[in-house]
Amino acid sequence: MVDYKFWQIKIEDSIFWLYLNNPNKKNAFDIPVVNELEQILESEIKKKSDIRVLVLTTFLDDIFTVGLDIKWLVTLEESKAGDMTRKLQEVFTKFEDLPIPVIVAVKGLNLTAGFELMLCADMVIAADNAKFGQVETKWGMTPAAGATQRLIRLVGPMKAKDLIYTSRIINAQEAVKIGLINEVVPLAELETRVKEIADMMVKNSGRAITLSKQMIQMGIYKNEKGFQMESESFQERFSSGEPKRKLNEFLERS
Repeated sequence: MVDYKFWQIKIEDSIFWLYLNNPNKKNAFDIPVVNELEQILESEIKKKSDIRVLVLTTFLDDIFTVGLDIKWLVTLEESKAGDMTRKLQEVFTKFEDLPIPVIVAVKGLNLTAGFELMLCADMVIAADNAKFGQVETKWGMTPAAGATQRLIRLVGPMKAKDLIYTSRIINAQEAVKIGLINEVVPLAELETRVKEIADMMVKNSGRAITLSKQMIQMGIYKNEKGFQMESESFQERFSSGEPKRKLNEFLERS
């Protein structure tokens, strides 16, 4: 098995545990992190027939991910912003379309890109310290990796507008109430509970689950024009100069 810089893998009882492991940057996302995720999806998961469930989580208790790396983002060429969003959308859709069930186990803060990756999961179990936010509009940007399309499926358009327009951060209790996540458990019990759920899936027919997932996905409306507009809108806002100005002001205050 390949050693990855930003991710760590554990395979146990047909469950593929994938840990986001970039602690020095608070598990922030950039293109190298996303490229490694794509490599893992293609090389480590799709080619292994004995893997029945994927669990995505992190070793950190207080931060799942801060989302896109701000220090990297302010150095991104404005003309490349659209390419960046399309790459995120492409890899996150591969994550969503895996033939096996995907569980995301969230501990602590989960923002922007991590929030959007979570939306691609089949189930989300959160620790009671989890917090969630889609905060791009705060920085003069739009969501970059699918939130405008996937969030409305889970919580409806009115609540999606609330979360995106206000950039407010919600706790795990509100997240489960609005249907963003499946379940909230104490932090110390998170991995145990996720393992219980994954074990139940492993005991069932893998082929039946795969077919069921495919049919459910077919029943969920996917508007490719919406993803295209999301990429174009991020490019427009990022090229305006406002996001970099606000992000740099934030970094100067930090």
